[in-house]
Amino acid sequence: MNAMTAPPVPPLTAPAATTGGKSTPPSEGRRPPWPAAAAALVAFAALALSSGAYLSLIGLAGGLLLSYAFRARFENVNLTKWTLRIVVIGSAVFAYLAGAVKDDSAFFDMRYPYSLALMMAAELVLQFWRREPTGGARAPFTVFLSAFVFLCGCSATDDGAHLLWYLAPVFFLFFTLALPGFLPRARVPLALTLVPALFALGLGGATHAGFYVYRGALNALGGQVGSRHLSVSMGMSGQPILGSSFTLRDSLTRVLRLDHPGTDPYLRGMTFDTYAGRTWGPALDGRRFQPYRTPAPARGEAVARVTRLDDGVTLLFVPLHSAAVRAEGSTSVEWAAPSEGPLRVESTAADPLVYDVAAAKPAAPPGLLDAAPGGDERARDLTLPPEIDPRVLAKAHALGVDESGPETKIAAVVHFLQTNNAYSLTVNPGAGDPISNFILERKAAHCEYFASSAVILLRALGVPTRYVSGYFAHEDGGKDALLVRQRDAHAWAESWVAGVGWVTVDATPGGGRPDALAGAIPLWWRAWEGAQDVLGALRRWVVGASWAERGGVFALLVLGLLVPQVYRFWQARRLAGRGFRYSQADAALSVLTARFERLLARRGLPCPAGRTWPEHLRMLPEDRALPPRWLEFARRYDRARFGPPPGPDTLARLAADLRALEKGS
Repeated sequence: MNAMTAPPVPPLTAPAATTGGKSTPPSEGRRPPWPAAAAALVAFAALALSSGAYLSLIGLAGGLLLSYAFRARFENVNLTKWTLRIVVIGSAVFAYLAGAVKDDSAFFDMRYPYSLALMMAAELVLQFWRREPTGGARAPFTVFLSAFVFLCGCSATDDGAHLLWYLAPVFFLFFTLALPGFLPRARVPLALTLVPALFALGLGGATHAGFYVYRGALNALGGQVGSRHLSVSMGMSGQPILGSSFTLRDSLTRVLRLDHPGTDPYLRGMTFDTYAGRTWGPALDGRRFQPYRTPAPARGEAVARVTRLDDGVTLLFVPLHSAAVRAEGSTSVEWAAPSEGPLRVESTAADPLVYDVAAAKPAAPPGLLDAAPGGDERARDLTLPPEIDPRVLAKAHALGVDESGPETKIAAVVHFLQTNNAYSLTVNPGAGDPISNFILERKAAHCEYFASSAVILLRALGVPTRYVSGYFAHEDGGKDALLVRQRDAHAWAESWVAGVGWVTVDATPGGGRPDALAGAIPLWWRAWEGAQDVLGALRRWVVGASWAERGGVFALLVLGLLVPQVYRFWQARRLAGRGFRYSQADAALSVLTARFERLLARRGLPCPAGRTWPEHLRMLPEDRALPPRWLEFARRYDRARFGPPPGPDTLARLAADLRALEKGS
């Protein structure tokens, strides 16, 4: 056998044999059936309409079509495959993400599934360039890759949805026509091809028609999911409704990071002063916002730095006694001053929002959120809703603190609620007003009920009080830092005390606060967060870097991958030029070697020097290709020759296979 101990495999090969003056491709270089390429191009068009990744997909479509213009194919070598994958897939996704912008109106960031679809599209193109036997194990993989890409492309907006009416049936038609073409040397009757093709055509049209007819219901369902996502992203509802459960307790999603946080763990998001029909208002959408003018920094002020970790959060969460908020960069901050806040940013850009919160100094004038209530505001903070059961008001007066000061009344109400009611994540509100039922029936419920009840009882005692929703910061985030998660969402009350200002009133029992309910973070979740941080930093660098910086890093990456491949190719060519031969095999294998060499010679296909038997058999012209069992014998021989010493059974099987080849020749 004429070959080398480390068989050289060039990364890209073209057929060397000619027949009748025309180049004949190897058996493994035959093109995939044309309907597979047509289905892929239709899938690319659908994905371009939905994602807007026109540049990437036009390049991929051109690469796919070029595979029909050139016979060259790259070999099935790990280093070659992965080098090309990184270059092609990386280029396609990189070109898309560099210009992609998150749609703030969407409840899910579609850049991620579109990036995955682009990866599949790039892999699909690479499959067209691989040297793979027609009908091989990976051949049908191409049409199923195109199906995945097309499925991702079916999320087109109204601007491109009408085109899917035509693309869907066309894709199904080509998809069905492509499948029989992957069967090697199979003659499929025309009827057996047309029947499923027509069925697929009808199925594709019916599927798209169904989506079109019921698009209103599907959009409504998506809107419900989107509203839930918005609520979860904010850590609260834009208008709290007293319901049966508090679902955010299970969410480990990170929301904020606080550096130098100070001593107040209550991060105030929104306040509400109007209660009607188990709902607190005014709703976030109904508030009037105006630009917030950031005051100049004061000498010696204590500043906490807040980093937003969830780009779906628009509100700025700050302690009650804050003097000022300063957003980093050019971010615009808005303030709903007439409705006791809140503060928010105008957009949810992907870059982390960073803002500084200056704490109010003792005895300083009222700050951002703790100004004394005016006439109308004070009236609202003392209003008792008509749906509250009169017996609840009697409970308040029964505490015996009507003639006491506000601090005493607050302490009495908190003590009453924490001893009268227990904490529970779920509750049956019952018929009628849920606050009245909670107090009178001594129900167990979550923080929203305790906060709402504290507001009503304190108003009954003449203390202006409002409902507040936000976060309770408690998790250690490193040196002088705290980490806030969705599960830290909380509700409490704020009461006005003359001469003191607004004070925080948390009537929820200690066992029901987020710091008491929080369990340990699983290691796998922390690992996932670490991966998110790395990917987020990488994406921010890609978006913020110049094209020269991006191109330089990408060139270094490609160069690092190609240098080993070039060295491997050079070594293979150098050794092949020397014409090295294997060392003498043992007696049993030497006999098999000689017999197989003679067998090849009799067929007029002697193996040239510097080439292994499997390489030689794979590179034979299509018109002289030998059956697959020849290649299988050559591979088993190589395993016996260069692997662990073969046993008697292995040698006996090789001898039997060779006799079968000799008889067949």
